[in-house]
Amino acid sequence: MDRLGEVVEQSASEIYVFAADDFRFILVNRGARENLGYSLAELSEMHPWDLKPEFSEEEFKAFVGPLLSAEVPRLSFETVHGRKDGSTYEVSVSLQLIQSQGEFVFFAAIRDISEFNSIRDRLERTSSRLDAILNNTRMAIFMMDEQQNCSFMNRAAEELTGYSFEEAVGRCLHGLIHHQYPDGSPFPIEECPIDRAFPERHQISGEDMFVHKDGHFYNVSYTASPMVDSSGSTVGTIVEAFNIDAVVAARDELAKSHRRLERSVRTFQQAEKIAKLGSWEFDVETQSLTFSDQAYKIMGLDQQRPMTLDDTLEFYSPHERERVEALYLESRRTGKNLDFTAEIVGRGGQRRQARIIAEFVENAKGGKSVMIGTVRDITEKLQAMLDLRYAASHDDLTGLLNRNAFEARAVERLKDAAAINCTFYAMLFDLTGFKFVNDTFGHQTGDKLLRRIAKQIEDAVPANAILARWGGDEFAVLSPLSMSEDEVQDFASNLLLTIEEAVDLGEGGVGVSATCGVAESTALASLDALIHKADLALYHGKAREPGTVHFYNSSMELPHVERRRAIETVTQALGEDRVQSGYQPIIQITDNRLIGFESLMRLKAGDDTLIPASAVIPAIMDPILSRQISVRMFENVSRDLPSLMAAHGGVQYVSINATEADLISRDFVPRVFEALERHHINPAWVTLEITETMLMVGDNQNVKSVLDQLRSRGIRIALDDFGTGYSSLTHLRDFPIDRVKIDASFVRDICTSVMSKNIVQAMVVMSRSLGIEVIAEGIETEEQRRTLLEIGCYYGQGYLFSPAVPVDEACALRFGYSDKETA
Repeated sequence: MDRLGEVVEQSASEIYVFAADDFRFILVNRGARENLGYSLAELSEMHPWDLKPEFSEEEFKAFVGPLLSAEVPRLSFETVHGRKDGSTYEVSVSLQLIQSQGEFVFFAAIRDISEFNSIRDRLERTSSRLDAILNNTRMAIFMMDEQQNCSFMNRAAEELTGYSFEEAVGRCLHGLIHHQYPDGSPFPIEECPIDRAFPERHQISGEDMFVHKDGHFYNVSYTASPMVDSSGSTVGTIVEAFNIDAVVAARDELAKSHRRLERSVRTFQQAEKIAKLGSWEFDVETQSLTFSDQAYKIMGLDQQRPMTLDDTLEFYSPHERERVEALYLESRRTGKNLDFTAEIVGRGGQRRQARIIAEFVENAKGGKSVMIGTVRDITEKLQAMLDLRYAASHDDLTGLLNRNAFEARAVERLKDAAAINCTFYAMLFDLTGFKFVNDTFGHQTGDKLLRRIAKQIEDAVPANAILARWGGDEFAVLSPLSMSEDEVQDFASNLLLTIEEAVDLGEGGVGVSATCGVAESTALASLDALIHKADLALYHGKAREPGTVHFYNSSMELPHVERRRAIETVTQALGEDRVQSGYQPIIQITDNRLIGFESLMRLKAGDDTLIPASAVIPAIMDPILSRQISVRMFENVSRDLPSLMAAHGGVQYVSINATEADLISRDFVPRVFEALERHHINPAWVTLEITETMLMVGDNQNVKSVLDQLRSRGIRIALDDFGTGYSSLTHLRDFPIDRVKIDASFVRDICTSVMSKNIVQAMVVMSRSLGIEVIAEGIETEEQRRTLLEIGCYYGQGYLFSPAVPVDEACALRFGYSDKETA
């Protein structure tokens, strides 16, 4: 024990030796006695737990139990020792149970770690601040090692790329987010400017496109800098990047839209090159405030100038200070993060907009008494947003409100009118003759004219009216509240006179006129309903009295109501399979012999009564519904034709009416032959009836091509309502016509009007001379039949023989060789 005592006494560490039975100190070396302040005599009467405030006797004995039972050879732990003067210090302990001169004793080597822990706390605090800054910034930050593999990503970088740090760490960043061009071609790492920062040992900045984890490309602005250690060796690369999709999109939009936005485009281009972001730290306990160099620049302050929170308030605009101070105090009271925008006044009185973001972080003791934040100059961004909002709400040609902005303001006007129980008027102006200007002088002249007219209207409308360019050559105006009908009449009429004035645009006298439709708002009306009424009034006026002002009245709704009802009726009938075919016989009138049928649409009501086609003409004229009707009729004829031919041996064909939508449809020809082939119908058994108006569509060459294709495969073409259209001789010459059908209006008067009889005779002679078969429609009397025979027309149809009847009745019809039908 004496030898052990000598070693213990001379040791540089604090050494304690205490008995394994009663735990009294046997030896405590000089270094420990001096640090504790106790004499050896005092210590000999003490136990280890007397020096350790955190241990009771029972707890200490239980703690060293594993050493006594030889479960472990050593215990290493940190604890606190209490000095005689009541102070404490932190220590690390290595405790062993050893045998000395036949006795077991505890041997404890103690190291004072108070200074070490203080340093560690400061390091943890610094690290915490750094993490907060990195994760608080909106800038994405990556770090790459010597092999260009990812070694760090902050939260913004994870959001930017779609990859978590766990997914990216250890992998080549270029291979993750920069491996191909937008066109799909590979982007070799050797060509990557970001990856050149490491070997070339200099900072590289620019713009590029990254590939997101989900595969989409996005624009970024980046800075890549080599990381150099204390020895000067390059150990990796740090990359700062942020998404500039919004900036690029705004820049592109501004470049296309308006000259007045060119200054904002230049601002965006400058903003792409540099992101002005500074950091700062505020210690609530010490009231110390620290700015980074960039933060000093943004706030317009002298660098290295000591600052307090009160000092910084002076650099906000006077009207902002009270609000900013309240936000800081509220954040300190609640611990909530800061995120606000305010105006700051820089050097020379320059005013800038800045966004301040901050959060509380834990200090070394675990309390949230330090605020870490950033400040960013967003002046240019806000200006660009204002410019974009203007571009989004105004027409780029005339500078007037566009339709979206007009509708938004109109909704507010409806609310205002309802609140004070008054009305206002919506006016739509449509130019007449503007297309002629475009076609004659070109679109540039047309644009100049539109701008001039827009300026004339803008100068003429009251200050509290709402004016917009509604469409290509349409303008919309909302009158002020409580404007009377007479006032609106006068205003709109005067505006029409203003528009009608000839305007010299350097191309000679250029002028247009306009028509105006007006509708008054009502308390419960929606904007859509109000504009609908003004639109009805406008088009009612254009059709009846263009160049004047027309006020809406409910009678204008009737054609639209009828069209809607007709469309609903036909749509429902199609869905319920109530669109059927009626077959009217076509007769060789020399001997009453049946040679064919015309298939006519028959629409059944829900109670099986027939709805006349005249009741649903608006639906038949609808291009979408007419196509659906055509498909159904071809199906009906293809299904019924075999039965008709089996019942009547003399039937040569069934004719079916085509629509204009059919003739301009790309799939009409294959659709017809697909239906015929599916039902095993010979195309020669089908005649397609068309009208002269169908031959006068804009693309008549395409119509001719469709008819040629049908005729080349056996289908015959009949020209219906012959004589009622235009340029009939031209049509007979230019189109593949096999039959003409003389309109019933001529047949009706053939026995009473010499003129009608001569016209029919001329049409018959002309057609027969061209080798075209002639069929007379609407034969109702025996006298009409005999007159047609006299002038050489040998085929006809009409009520004299039979109306159109369902297929089963058509199969039961009987015709013979007498002078009349023998049904």
